[in-house]
Amino acid sequence: MPETNTGTVVCDFRNAYGEPIQGEVDLRFRNLRVQSMNFRHETELGGEPLRLTGVPAFPLGLWQVDINIKRFRFKSVFVDLPSNGERVLHQTFFVRPSEAMPVFPSPDLIRSSTRWTELSRVLDASPIVYASLEPQQKAGLLNMFAKMSHESAHNVFREVVNVFVVKPARIYARVQPELWDRIRALTQQFHEQGDNGSLHKFLEGWTRLNEHASFKTPDKMGNLQLTFAKNEQDHFAVDADLDDHQGLQHAFDVIKHKFSGDTNPYDIHDVLVKFHGIDPGYRLY
Repeated sequence: MPETNTGTVVCDFRNAYGEPIQGEVDLRFRNLRVQSMNFRHETELGGEPLRLTGVPAFPLGLWQVDINIKRFRFKSVFVDLPSNGERVLHQTFFVRPSEAMPVFPSPDLIRSSTRWTELSRVLDASPIVYASLEPQQKAGLLNMFAKMSHESAHNVFREVVNVFVVKPARIYARVQPELWDRIRALTQQFHEQGDNGSLHKFLEGWTRLNEHASFKTPDKMGNLQLTFAKNEQDHFAVDADLDDHQGLQHAFDVIKHKFSGDTNPYDIHDVLVKFHGIDPGYRLY
């Protein structure tokens, strides 16, 4: 590197749980004033913050740092490095969904653990079979259970009778009729949503109650939205989903992820853990 003032960049990279990340990392430093100063650093993260010394600093210390960590989403951040000083990059990374290795609770654990009592009750009454679900369906179901059982959602899962469809970011569930009145009374916790046109169309045999039958929690990201419907037998159901595409796009903007594509349950997992302090009960490795 050219002779100039230098400083230290400290890379403190953690997962959604706040745990230090270990593994291969590729750091590309692009100087925003002098392109010839650009450099690349490849190494192994060992669980401790990585210290990079001798990095050109003020007045030439303005950098864009591209961070590629194996199995985690790409991030790009800016660093203004003072002369003879240091900048600490405290950064949280989400697992890259295409490389996620989820470990789910077993059917036996769900039946036997008090943590899963309510979910076990619902599964016993449901046409779906937990053990037969695809990994992203399991993730979606556990994400929904975790959020719907949380105090921030007033434990609405206790009103679920059964779950009849599971998708990666939503479930369709029959619910007790009382939930309709309870949600409408919680005006500070569930905000009424207008008719979204093609969104929240129910499955055949179910009809949305009205254009005002959808309610969303006021979370900045990872919102729970409940849309109500009835069938000919006067049974009530909800289309329950966590966030929409724009919601997660905002979440990734906030934490400086590059994001494209549809909502993925593994991203929702990390949103719940990082921003809500809610553990969905499975891990991503």
